[in-house]
Amino acid sequence: MSGGATARNLVAPVLRWGYRLRIHGGHRCPRRGPLLVVAPHLGFLDPTVIATCLPRPIDVLVDPGGLSALGARIPGRIVIEESDPGAALRHARDRLSEGAAVGAWSGDGLERAAGYLALNSDAAILPVAVLGGSGRHPGDPPSLRAPIDVVVGEPFALVDLPQAVSQDPLVRADVLRAAELIRQRVTDHFADAAVRTGRFDGVALDPDGTAPDNGAL
Repeated sequence: MSGGATARNLVAPVLRWGYRLRIHGGHRCPRRGPLLVVAPHLGFLDPTVIATCLPRPIDVLVDPGGLSALGARIPGRIVIEESDPGAALRHARDRLSEGAAVGAWSGDGLERAAGYLALNSDAAILPVAVLGGSGRHPGDPPSLRAPIDVVVGEPFALVDLPQAVSQDPLVRADVLRAAELIRQRVTDHFADAAVRTGRFDGVALDPDGTAPDNGAL
């Protein structure tokens, strides 16, 4: 069993006990084949939610010095070490070549890793939005039993985007351009997810609503 599967089996039940997790559109997540999951990193629990609550195990890139520090060593995490950040990207690339799913981030330049991985693999790109993954401040965990909405978008590939890149993973300009195209698509998905779920800045307008996975979003 992979590290991601181990983490999912161990952590997901704890998350579902501690919080009201609502997965929207989980049927859109491809069950097989290389998959690059990209989400804005806004909340304390975002890496844990991405790694354990989608329909398949996800190996998530995390920075041990950032908001992801707690639990960075949990199986299924790909830790970006300051001494050799490229090692994490190479490991993530290898996982994609094995047909696994890898989680990366967008915003504040984090999407460059996603651009690199997209150009270095045949992975489909899956935009995901996590709303409610933090407390009052981004570095705080959400309060116990708080609702967390996970909205899964439609998978896409770089060739599906209106401005194609040359698909050369060795050209830095292509990586940056691919990263920006991915960031735009993920940003649009997050904005749409916030409107559809009635949540803004992690606050639920209808905190008593439930949506285990109706596939409607």
